[in-house]
Amino acid sequence: MEQAINNRENPERLERATVRPFERRGREACEANAVIGELEEMSAFFNARADTYDSHMINDLGLNEFYEAIADCFAAPINRLLDLGCGTGLEFERLFEKNPDMKVTGIDLSAEMLKKIEVKYPRRNLRLICDSYFDVDFDGLYDHALSTYSLHHFSEERKLELYRKIYAALEPGGIFVFGDYTVSTIERQRELLSANEKKRNEQGIADDGFFHFDTPFTAETEMRLMQTAGFVSAEIVRQWESTTIIITRKRGNK
Repeated sequence: MEQAINNRENPERLERATVRPFERRGREACEANAVIGELEEMSAFFNARADTYDSHMINDLGLNEFYEAIADCFAAPINRLLDLGCGTGLEFERLFEKNPDMKVTGIDLSAEMLKKIEVKYPRRNLRLICDSYFDVDFDGLYDHALSTYSLHHFSEERKLELYRKIYAALEPGGIFVFGDYTVSTIERQRELLSANEKKRNEQGIADDGFFHFDTPFTAETEMRLMQTAGFVSAEIVRQWESTTIIITRKRGNK
């Protein structure tokens, strides 16, 4: 945590000058919300894209830089990792290189994406759960938790509920690493939430239904929710135009 960068104290360290492909994707995804027809159920959306997901994320969007930055957030050895929205496990490759014996609990709604992880890492200590991380009990205590490009679909209330669950699942001093799409203004955040609510009302979708619509928050909102959930030292360690990596920690010492 000592190497974490606080965006208010070190603004010159934030990387905003060069627009990467994944930054354009962040903007385009939000803009695409305006022309979405019927909202697609979340698991169906990602099941349909499981075969092309890795190529899209790495080759089309150039996300190697992002996943390298995620791996750099884990300075201490990982014993037990909780991964929320693990998808096809793109974040695991670099983490297993440094922590070959780590035990991973990965939760995702997409059964097809979880199958990709099983093929990639047949001899790793993996417990994969096809379900909603809002509903699954996080058994035991973890020294690290992680979520990448998964949490930008939910309301403040749902995220606060989830951050409290993550906090409870971490051992004292445990680390939570967040890497996801973000927006730069609270006005844009509210605009996307309002558009999502309108789409849901048009289709008669319940508030707790999991349907694909991008509603990223500002990094400041994310850190506020984390701190409300009990986390301390919520800090931005890398930030691009539309993606932010935040490290936060549970109170106490390991």
